[in-house]
Amino acid sequence: MAETQEQLAEQDPGSLRENDEQWSLLQKYLRRPLDLNKASAEDLQELGLLLPGQIFQLLEHRRTLGPLVAIYELQVIKGFDLITIRKLLPYVTAGDPFRLHVPFRSYWTDGTHMLQLRFTRTWDGPGATPFPVAEKAPAYAGGPEKLLLRYRYQMGRYAGWGLVLEKDAGESYLRKKGSSIPDHIGFHWVLRRPGLLKTLVLGDYTINMGQGLIQWHGMAPGKSSSVMFFKREGESLRPYAGAGEYYFYRGAATTLAFRKWEVTAWLSVRALDGRVRPVAGTDFDSAGSLMTGGYHRTVAEQEARGNIMQQTAGAMLKLRLKTGHVGLNVQGQKFSVPLRPEDELYNRFRFRGSQLHEYSFDHAFTWKNVHFFGEVAYSGSASRAAVLGGLAALSPVLDAGMVWRKGQPGFAGLYGAPFGVTGNAGNEEGCYGAMQWKVRSNWVISGYVDMFRFPWLRYRVGSPSAGTDALLTVQWNPERHAMIQWSYRFVEQAQDMLPDGYREMQTLMQAKHQIQLRAEFPLSPGVTWKVRVQAQQIAGASCWMALQQWKWKYGKWKGVFAHAWYSGSPGQAMYLSGQGFAGDGTVSRFSGTGWYGRFQAQRKFGERWSLWGSWQYALSKEQPQTLDEWRKETTPECRSTLQLQVQYDWGKEK
Repeated sequence: MAETQEQLAEQDPGSLRENDEQWSLLQKYLRRPLDLNKASAEDLQELGLLLPGQIFQLLEHRRTLGPLVAIYELQVIKGFDLITIRKLLPYVTAGDPFRLHVPFRSYWTDGTHMLQLRFTRTWDGPGATPFPVAEKAPAYAGGPEKLLLRYRYQMGRYAGWGLVLEKDAGESYLRKKGSSIPDHIGFHWVLRRPGLLKTLVLGDYTINMGQGLIQWHGMAPGKSSSVMFFKREGESLRPYAGAGEYYFYRGAATTLAFRKWEVTAWLSVRALDGRVRPVAGTDFDSAGSLMTGGYHRTVAEQEARGNIMQQTAGAMLKLRLKTGHVGLNVQGQKFSVPLRPEDELYNRFRFRGSQLHEYSFDHAFTWKNVHFFGEVAYSGSASRAAVLGGLAALSPVLDAGMVWRKGQPGFAGLYGAPFGVTGNAGNEEGCYGAMQWKVRSNWVISGYVDMFRFPWLRYRVGSPSAGTDALLTVQWNPERHAMIQWSYRFVEQAQDMLPDGYREMQTLMQAKHQIQLRAEFPLSPGVTWKVRVQAQQIAGASCWMALQQWKWKYGKWKGVFAHAWYSGSPGQAMYLSGQGFAGDGTVSRFSGTGWYGRFQAQRKFGERWSLWGSWQYALSKEQPQTLDEWRKETTPECRSTLQLQVQYDWGKEK
């Protein structure tokens, strides 16, 4: 997922989602491992560590031979290699740690409580001190600190509730009736039970359907060195406790299960940020455009706050079969103000109007050693999109996968996140093929080739275009906790540029070459060394980055020390994920020439208190782009970031 986040940042920074639900789920399984003898297909999908074929083989093994005797029995299940098993071990067990039946009254008394407080503060300035002073006052309305307060109660998977309060950097506190409250407030209440009422959520929740053509709120896998992880999988309905302010619904949702049938329905009413402007010569007086960032720092952002009311209703009907499922999905959106994008030529087919109706049909099933999946959807004015794919175990050591996709320029999918280049099904066609060869138990060679085209114009691409994306990766695991990985990536796609001697922009093909080396070695029982070296070249401009990181553990303390050097041509940048709070999807951008340091430490105090802290410092100097800049000797730019987290856990559940 880290590589996917970095590629999204390179392609479209606005598509990044602030959601740490997947990380929180894995942390829960670290404390209470998932019992593989009782886990359902949905539970195994939620882990995000297994391919569909591996899940099918595990369930078939349980059905034919009974429960696993020990965790080591995974080695005899088809499709489970040592690398996969090592990834699973921290989060699963083959024992019986769960109670089969929990009294309903215990749902609300025997769970665990978590109270978490996060603080982030960034200093910018020209000095060389660890905490430089800014030259001028910030242009934003509020203070530079970012604050988050989160409370959650969980009784296993049975029940829970939570509250999230957040203020982004630059935002002011909103005053209501004489008291200050944070800019964003989120809440949820969830109940899960076996039987007819499978799930009930009130408050904030996320909806994931099909392959993400029209709806996928959660984190979605993309192109990375894990070339076989491209299918969208996960629980259809999940409570939301993240800090992101756009990709979720607010209202009520439920899932009902009866024999092989499953129905999920939801209602949502939300106030979305958007700019509303008068429009002449149309049937309506004004029109709006949505803003997905969730920031309310400046006067313009505050004026756009909650301007557009959104009403959503939808349902999913799913028939579960022995080897898979088929599903029908329906969703309707109604906006208080008609949406109308800017009158640019590339926006000609974008959704316009106050009502959006979407329908899709999805399927997934396994036949022998092949897993098929796909979704066909209609959105907007009968515009269509489709995703069809498959995963095949060609032999015990060779896996292959393919995804074919096609979306008409007018396809909307406002909350979609399908597999592809842009993260939106509209105006994209392509075919992705991947293979993974396990040469030996500790050698893996993998790669993909994705050929795509855009039938209509895009932002900064003034004509229909096509492109290619290819990756080759070689990974060696010399021992259990050691890894060396080398990869080469080639990307070629169109971009509007101004060549020498031309007065107007030209749409030209731009090639990108990227080489990356990753390694991880345990130096001692308490110290692990990681290194990453990356270099890339785009249209003759190049940049590189070298990062080394030490993970350490001493007694009750553990932490990370990282140091990086980077240098690049003007306009070039490198991206690093995982530099913020754990699991929050933060991606840092580094440009120019400079170095970066990070120190992180955490400790548990007893069974309830834990403290986490991180300090980051970056010193960079943009390379001169003009003779005047070179003469003035551009001053290096410094940035310091301090992050703190305090967490208190209590409750009865063991």
